[in-house]
Amino acid sequence: MQLTDQGILQIEKDDLSTLYCYRDRDGMDFDASFLFELQLQELSLPPGSVTAIRFNFEAEEEPLYDERERLVTEVQSAVRTVDPQYDGSIVG
Repeated sequence: MQLTDQGILQIEKDDLSTLYCYRDRDGMDFDASFLFELQLQELSLPPGSVTAIRFNFEAEEEPLYDERERLVTEVQSAVRTVDPQYDGSIVG
């Protein structure tokens, strides 16, 4: 994960795989997994810092996340736990 100067939180395929691994292997809920990964990556998301989320994976990888709507909702919820001012925006 990376936060750009424009406030776009870029999430890679590997980030998502890690978050789901914590959930499936360790029984952590998605929000807790997200917070844990932020700490591991030493990434700070102070209130007002995230303007949008961008999922950085190729179109052919998208079927791996066949429940895209659920994925987006889980990530948005997790971001709001650390940045309550995040408005839910997603960029392509």
